[in-house]
Amino acid sequence: MPRAASATRYAIAVFQIALEQGELDRWLDDLTLAARALENREFADYVDAPQVPMNRRIEIVRSALEGSVAPLALNLVGLLASRGIAHVIHDIVEQYQRLLDSNRGVERAEVVSAVELDDEQRWRVAELLQSIVGKEVRMTARVEPQILGGLIARVGDRVIDGSTRTRLNAMRRVIVERVSY
Repeated sequence: MPRAASATRYAIAVFQIALEQGELDRWLDDLTLAARALENREFADYVDAPQVPMNRRIEIVRSALEGSVAPLALNLVGLLASRGIAHVIHDIVEQYQRLLDSNRGVERAEVVSAVELDDEQRWRVAELLQSIVGKEVRMTARVEPQILGGLIARVGDRVIDGSTRTRLNAMRRVIVERVSY
């Protein structure tokens, strides 16, 4: 939990700076680039290693990212490295993206289906979700065969479960309740 709370605080601070500077997309690009650099496990472990002197960690971050990201973004990653928490950059990017989406009136949705949805089905599901939440919806879809059929949609804190598995479980509960009377 401290990791998520810390990432949220950093993301809020970065978002406020980006908003004031009018550089929302630039910050997203810079944060994403820094997160990609830290996907390299050896690099991330070295930058977060407490046995590596703080100045050396900051120097390594600067040499890896200088010229690729804006100076303030570079300072942020250097600060994270100095504290041994550069790995939270991935969570910062995620939280920043949520703030950016919220600012732009966009809601993220994850749709789980038993089979791959074709383009028409994806479009229809996205349209339905947009009508439910009253916002533009950016949807990601994944397949989980164990739901048997139908789909499950997660939009913000809402879950819309129209899966065959859930319906079968509900029917089973009703039958068990009736038999036990």
